[in-house]
Amino acid sequence: MNYFTSYIKTTIRDFSLLLFLCSAIGQEYSWPAGSGKHLSSNFGEFRTTGYHLGIDVKTKGTEGISIYAIDDGHIARVVTNYSGFGRALYLKLDDGKTAVYAHLSKFEPNLEERLKEEQEKVDSYVTNFYLKPNEFRFSKNDIIAYSGNTGFSFGPHLHFELRDENGMVINPLTNGLDQPDRLAAIVEELAITPLSKDSWVNGNQLPQNFPVFRDKKGEYHLADTINVFGKIGLSVKTHDKREGANNKYQPHRIEIYLNQEIFHSLKFEKLNYNWQSTANYINDYRNSRLNLGDFIKLYRNYGDPTVPIHSLETDGTLDLNKGYHKIKLVIYDAKENARVVHGTLFVMNPFEVDVTKLGETSELVSFLLQPKSLAIPIKSAIIYAFTPYGFAEENVGIVSSENVESGLIVAVQKKQIGKKALQFIAQNDIGTISTPVHWANQSISGDHLSLSYNLDISQTDAGVYLQIQPEKYIDEKVSLRLKGGFQYITIPINQIQPNVYLTAPLDPNEFRDVNQIEAIISGNIERQILYKFPFTIVQPDSSITIISEDGSCSIKSQKNSFTDNILSWIEPVHKHPTIKGGRLLSRVYQLQPFERPLLEPMGVAMRYTRKLDNKKKHLYYYDKKEGWTFVKTRDISDRRVLIGEVKHLDAIAIIEDNTPPRFIRSYPGHGGKFPALELNSFRISIDDDLSGFEPKPSSFDVTLDGKRLHYAFQPKLKILSYDLEKPLQTGKHSIEIKASDQAGNKLQKIIEFEIY
Repeated sequence: MNYFTSYIKTTIRDFSLLLFLCSAIGQEYSWPAGSGKHLSSNFGEFRTTGYHLGIDVKTKGTEGISIYAIDDGHIARVVTNYSGFGRALYLKLDDGKTAVYAHLSKFEPNLEERLKEEQEKVDSYVTNFYLKPNEFRFSKNDIIAYSGNTGFSFGPHLHFELRDENGMVINPLTNGLDQPDRLAAIVEELAITPLSKDSWVNGNQLPQNFPVFRDKKGEYHLADTINVFGKIGLSVKTHDKREGANNKYQPHRIEIYLNQEIFHSLKFEKLNYNWQSTANYINDYRNSRLNLGDFIKLYRNYGDPTVPIHSLETDGTLDLNKGYHKIKLVIYDAKENARVVHGTLFVMNPFEVDVTKLGETSELVSFLLQPKSLAIPIKSAIIYAFTPYGFAEENVGIVSSENVESGLIVAVQKKQIGKKALQFIAQNDIGTISTPVHWANQSISGDHLSLSYNLDISQTDAGVYLQIQPEKYIDEKVSLRLKGGFQYITIPINQIQPNVYLTAPLDPNEFRDVNQIEAIISGNIERQILYKFPFTIVQPDSSITIISEDGSCSIKSQKNSFTDNILSWIEPVHKHPTIKGGRLLSRVYQLQPFERPLLEPMGVAMRYTRKLDNKKKHLYYYDKKEGWTFVKTRDISDRRVLIGEVKHLDAIAIIEDNTPPRFIRSYPGHGGKFPALELNSFRISIDDDLSGFEPKPSSFDVTLDGKRLHYAFQPKLKILSYDLEKPLQTGKHSIEIKASDQAGNKLQKIIEFEIY
């Protein structure tokens, strides 16, 4: 072989290898639906059940759109169900990955025939069977099915997933599916959460949300420098956008820069169905529970589960040296469109100020603000007005201000402050924010000896907060003491509003052996108020039962229900949402702390009295979107206890449901006459006000002329359906429907019609 021939052969071989490698690296699948490349949801979005582990492809609001094999492969699995994916196909690709197509209406004809054989074999619509590699092979772009609205679907669309060789669900838009996109993400707010008892954000120890503004270049900025101190965590309220759609999508990747260097990152790239409960630790659960929106947590707090969304090198928490620090967020979508958010943090512990009324005229009142310890001059102040009963009214405008040594004299309009309590927040020359200080006329102060005081408790990633709130403004000092056995522990408390006193976040272990909390209101006569302490410390590695004060409701944690030490309790609810279709048989109890997520479900139990023995009673929890929701309940009648399980700490109650399901409409309708060739399917719409239907065959029975049908059920639309294989014979026919809701109430309906 001469040199030239050897060179050519070597070059061809290397070129072929290069083509193979380029092909493998740049693997591009065809689009799975014939309705265009528009999405209603994308990978990793937060749902009440966890993450959305795929993309939802729009199908023009209709069913029957062609669904394609994205690459060569074979159908490995077929599923038909009432919930979840409904009708679904699992296409095992020749490259080792698996494409999952869900909510389908029909399969390719040969597959459809194979499905009917299986349904006849198991005598049910519900199937889950596997196929051999050589049974149903398809080539790239072959039609394998048609889009639908089956299973737990809110409307016609295709749910599409891509899974790797190990069964991990991966982001389709960064692993071979291409969707044109030139729009970057939208950013709405940045949240900062204190994470220790020494942490502060703008003079406050509670989490705070800050709006951002967009400049002409399309970049976002915090409006002001934020004064922080101690360990903190950031969260961002953001969503991605795409051309031609009003939908909001989850970004693909977020990078956090500190002083121009990469500090931490998150990526919605690879997930698993076993990790669904961890979504509440990536979603800022507190903001979500308070209906403030979906924020993505940019940090992993102590105890949070490790999920491969966060980079593993750091946890994303910030504990910075004193001084100014630049932060930058870069938010990417799957096409690498980037959006930038800029901000500045000034790290310094807050200072305290005194406020003194200097004098007044017919129109103005002047006040002197002075730092208590620091000699750094105050440069500005903000004043808020509150009613004597603690309601925030307005931002009080400062008419004039004047520096006096390290203090600041401010003048405000007398008509603006009237019979109000004022809150002053100062900022000094280096940018430090003060803790709030308050002032009010003696005339609006309530009698501390006769007022009622509420004790509230809440928890964040930092710990437990105790809050005392008098019903009216008082001009007295308030302090707290934890009592138990022979111990008396005084807890510092800060006046964060004229009528609100709040502790720093406390470690739940500080409440061990505590059985009372004592509020002390100092005055000419000191008042002491004792609160019972029905709280229980729950540790993540143990199982413990928490019981309501009246003994009627309890919850039981399992190992890892919580990921950190938590203070848990149960409190009665005096005002509750209306119950439609049922009757309340117990008190309503709020399971606490409602703003903390559960990694594993908790058992719940409620006692009932003898008079309820023969009632149709079950447990229900209150969901802010769905309303009162049925809990699968076990009745231990000899102990008169109802037992169930909850995945969130919601309100819970025993409710009686004696209302049967309702027949709404049907096709064919009762008494109707139809040409034989026009009637090719049945559609029966039913409903239930409270308990709903368990999406299982045992909930329904549908017969045609006495023969059982393998019908489908759509749980969101509450529609039973069946497609006829051939036209019915002429003459009279009848459909009989039997349906049971989850409380055991039954519906029976006969529809008679005629074919000609």
